[in-house]
Amino acid sequence: MTKPMRTLDLEAEFKRLEELIVNSETFFLAGHLNPDGDTIGSMLAIGSVLKRLGKKVRLFSQDPVPENLRFLPNAKSIRSRLPAARFDAAILLECSTPARGGNLEPVLKRCGKVVNIDHHKTSEFYGDINIVEPHSSSTAEIVYRLFHNMTVNVTRREATCLYTGMVTDTGRFHFPATSPRTLEIASRLLETGFKFSRINDILYATKACEALKILGRALESLELKAGGKLAVLTLKASDFKDFDARSEHSENVINFGMMPPGVKAAVMFREEAERVSVTFRSRGHLDVSLVAKSFGGGGHRNASGCRMKAGLAAAREKVLSVLTRLLA
Repeated sequence: MTKPMRTLDLEAEFKRLEELIVNSETFFLAGHLNPDGDTIGSMLAIGSVLKRLGKKVRLFSQDPVPENLRFLPNAKSIRSRLPAARFDAAILLECSTPARGGNLEPVLKRCGKVVNIDHHKTSEFYGDINIVEPHSSSTAEIVYRLFHNMTVNVTRREATCLYTGMVTDTGRFHFPATSPRTLEIASRLLETGFKFSRINDILYATKACEALKILGRALESLELKAGGKLAVLTLKASDFKDFDARSEHSENVINFGMMPPGVKAAVMFREEAERVSVTFRSRGHLDVSLVAKSFGGGGHRNASGCRMKAGLAAAREKVLSVLTRLLA
């Protein structure tokens, strides 16, 4: 299914997607494993608009919706069991490859067309329609552009979902991918009247006790390497067991690794069953997406990740060897 990277006529791809939506009746929507605000928000917004257009929609996430995102309208409609039905089209959100969404192949084989909507430069053009725009701050920004092209008026509930996607993927409009267009779209969403301060409070001023304890354990593990340019955080499976915590409770912990003065990159290792999840952050032109891609992952230049089928010690050794050379 994978196609080689190529230059896209993005407007033509948008037009093809608009035509597909008009001419199709049933849709399967899925996001990436360990879903975040951008994946869930974008999925819910598209699902809502499709339903308003009279379409039948199935929303899927192999991993559960994180607890801090369950306030989003219709979040309960996202299922974790693959459907057996056939669909006119599948829309994959923030999945650089279909495998990023989990075991989707059985369903994709029963879909007439596959649409890839992503803003990661490491995305492979595997879809029949590929809307890949690395310069966009978030997938939610691309989804809003689709709605604008279709002259769809976004409802207050849909704006809530899209704003959540944008504010989380930009780090509260802090990351370099934030552009004038990003802020203009955020402004248009605010005009619908949703309570953005409540969303910010839920996302950034509310932490589960388990998340606070996991943060403390991660900070205890903090190491500085490569002459102080690399921060390393490590969370063992036993840490999560100690606090009865889940993987979602470690979200955004990696950002604390970027706080020590002089740090150019940070990496966090999270031990899971039979694999290790690795998250990268960097500043400036230091491209950690290349490191992530070398281990089967991907993402942005300054924010990427991968999953490794290895023990914690082996994963640390392999990744730190690459990072220390990069920072030498």
